[in-house]
Parts: sequence; structure tokens; C-alpha cells
Amino acid sequence: EAADGCVQLLSSAALEEALRQGGFCLLESRDCALDGHQGGQPWYAPLTPTWNPLDWPRFQFNPMMVLAMPWLLKLGELAQVLPRGTRRTQSALHSGS
Repeated sequence: EAADGCVQLLSSAALEEALRQGGFCLLESRDCALDGHQGGQPWYAPLTPTWNPLDWPRFQFNPMMVLAMPWLLKLGELAQVLPRGTRRTQSALHSGS
């Protein structure tokens, strides 16, 4: 079965309560999506595409690299520079993001 791992997401309050019911002592908790981003990058910035090849991992999400990356990884697998399954793993992770 292939999935992106986000089948059922809990709210932060529900997660905190589940941790307490499980016997954990919660020392600190916050929802980082609610934090202000004065001058900083939002949490989703690494997932947005860019054409700057020096800005990795964002570069792999532009339309050209989305098509080229599986072929480049397959080439690396055939040259035995990358372990078998790298291309399939990258494809599964990309479909989940």
C-alpha cells in the first residue's frame, strides 16, 4: 500500500490530550503554523518550486526537474552510485508533498 502518511491529521489540542492520556508529561507545545514570519520563511517554503539550481531542495520541484529527476536517479541506480529503489522512494515522497 502506498500513502503519503497524512491519512488522519489531528489538531494540536487533540494531540496534546492524546499524549496526556497516554501518560506523557507535556512540557511545551505550540503550533508553528500560527507563528509570525517577520523576515523569515514560512514552514512551506522548502516545498515551493524555484528555478535557482543552488536552492536545494526547492529546485527539484520546478516543472523541468519534476520530469528529469526520476531519470537522473534511475541513471544513478544503473551506475550503482545510488542504491536500488532511490527513484521509487523519491517518486513516492514527491507525490506526498
